[in-house]
Amino acid sequence: MKQEEAFDLLNDQLKDIPKAEIRSLSLAVLPRLMNVLDNNMAKCTHCKKFSNEGEAFVANIRPLFKQDIATIKRFDQWAEETQKHLKHTHQQHVKGRITSSFTTIGMLCGVSLGLLASLVNGTEMMIANASIGWAFGMLIGYSGGKLKENKLKLKNKLY
Repeated sequence: MKQEEAFDLLNDQLKDIPKAEIRSLSLAVLPRLMNVLDNNMAKCTHCKKFSNEGEAFVANIRPLFKQDIATIKRFDQWAEETQKHLKHTHQQHVKGRITSSFTTIGMLCGVSLGLLASLVNGTEMMIANASIGWAFGMLIGYSGGKLKENKLKLKNKLY
C-alpha cells in the first residue's frame, strides 16, 4: 500500500476523531511506514507479512479509538516489531526518532556535566550550571541528531 493510499484511507475514517487522539497513537508515521513496507515487500517476506497486517489496520483503524485494549496492544506490537525489523534488517529509521534520542541524551549529559562542574568548583550555583548544561546539551544533541538524520536521508534510509 502506497503512502498516498494509506493517507487517504486513514483520513476518510478519522474525520470525526480529535487530532490529539490521532497524535497519541502516532498515526502520522503509519502512511510512511506502509510505503516503506510496500517498497521492500518484493524482496523481503517479513516486509510482505508486515504489510499485509498493516493493511488490515489501515482498512479498519476505528477500533483503536473505541478503547479496544486488545486491538490497541496488537497495533502497538505490530508497529514496534515492524520498526525493529526495518531498523535491523534494512537499516531504515523513523524520521525524528534519532533527533529526539540525541536531544534527550544531550540534555541528560549537559545537566550531569553542569552539576559535576558545580561540585568540582564548589560553587553554589548548581541550578544555574545545570540549566546552562541542559541548554548546551540540548543544542548539541539536536544538532547531532539532525546531522545523522540528514546523512540517512541522503541514503534513503529515513521514512
